[in-house]
Amino acid sequence: MAVKNILIVAQTERCMAKRQLRYKVETLKNIVLSACLLVWSGLFSVATHADQAATSEQLLTYCVDPDWMPYESIQDGEHIGISADYVSLISQKTGLQFQLVPTTSWLESLQYLQNGKCQLSPMLNRSAERETYLHFSDVYFRSPNVLVSLKEQPFLQSIENIGTRSLAVPEGYRLSEYVKRYYPETPLVLVDNEPAGLQAVAEGDADLFIGSLYSINNQIRQESLYHLKVAGWVGLEDELRFGVVSSARAVIPVINQALANITEQEHIDIYQKWTRIEVIDVVNYQLLWQVAGVAIAIILLLTLWNYRSRSFYLKLQEKNQLLEQSQHKLESAITELEFLSNHDPLTKLYNRNHFDKTMQHVQRRSAQAKDVLSLIVIDIDFFKDINDNHGHSVGDAILQELAKILLDKVREHDQVTRWGGEEFVILCPKTTAAEAQALCQRIALALTKYVFHCDIRLSCSFGVAEQHTAENLLKCFERADRALYQAKQNGRNQICLA
Repeated sequence: MAVKNILIVAQTERCMAKRQLRYKVETLKNIVLSACLLVWSGLFSVATHADQAATSEQLLTYCVDPDWMPYESIQDGEHIGISADYVSLISQKTGLQFQLVPTTSWLESLQYLQNGKCQLSPMLNRSAERETYLHFSDVYFRSPNVLVSLKEQPFLQSIENIGTRSLAVPEGYRLSEYVKRYYPETPLVLVDNEPAGLQAVAEGDADLFIGSLYSINNQIRQESLYHLKVAGWVGLEDELRFGVVSSARAVIPVINQALANITEQEHIDIYQKWTRIEVIDVVNYQLLWQVAGVAIAIILLLTLWNYRSRSFYLKLQEKNQLLEQSQHKLESAITELEFLSNHDPLTKLYNRNHFDKTMQHVQRRSAQAKDVLSLIVIDIDFFKDINDNHGHSVGDAILQELAKILLDKVREHDQVTRWGGEEFVILCPKTTAAEAQALCQRIALALTKYVFHCDIRLSCSFGVAEQHTAENLLKCFERADRALYQAKQNGRNQICLA
């Protein structure tokens, strides 16, 4: 019995010794792991600060368009313009250093970016082609694009009305990619830059030029091209950003943060410094001076004999001024009538008259190009109840709000028309029925989130039809209208395909 007790005690002591040994090993492992974590955290912090310091002190080479004022230019080897001021601001706010690599053309600047001779360009648009070799910052400057023609040419309103007219566009610009992609039938005249494009129109080598409003205004004033005019607006807007090559894309977050820290006043100061848009109206004074010269000669000869000659001259001058004023009023009235003839006065959308003309034009073009096309007919559900319960003024306000939602959700090449009352039509070029249905779903989702005037919520019914091969566009519209009727019969707030 004593021996048995001794064995039990020995076994117990061995078990306790093993437990103590395991506890010490676990404790040692935890100490080692904690020490490793502390060392790794310290190294990571040091590396992070080092990376940030290296980024802020990095020297970046950049290229610009050497002849694109007021946006940017190279004069006497110096970078000037809007982008130059933003580069200076970014440098101040981040510590990044920028070094200009001079080029002789925008095409050469793009080539330098592609082959690595410069690392970024501070002001350019994003495009599918450029995304293959550049990474882009946030948008920091926007500007409209316009069509320019000789003064005697008609007002075209938009790029859809160019027809067979030749269009000058700078080679390598995002606008050339846009026109080639969406308007392949348009005759193009490729030029080196915007000044060359305006000269092409002025000299009759091209019917129209497409470019930025601010730079066009600058060139017209500098080169006295007063026989040119703005002939229409292009829906595509310039959204200008920094473009950075892949090897330097780590600076994009730094640039984005600096852009976000630029104050509203700093943006305004740069805008006002470089974009002084002036409305230029040139009067041909040659005839006026001839008449005045003859009148003055007559007055000098006859003043001694007849005081009434002076009175006649003053009246003639007054009539000339009245004639000029009448001419300006007539031109303004014609412009306004052209707009009203094609737009709905309440929503400012295209009206039925313009839609009918567009259908004829699209029918001819689609018959030649065989492009796919879809039509969407939209009707507001229970709109009569809104007018009856809240009045027509509230109904008008809701129509205006819905028009803004539609314009916000459609693509840049879609055309929105107020067909009549609470009914709208969307013409969708190069769009299948499935893509048009997806557009309807985006609009319907936006309506569910929007609270209209007087806290009113509403829904719409949609009819969609894709044009069949060799089908008349009017027949396609009738099918879309029948699909809309089916959507309303199904309980409204529906999307039906014909």
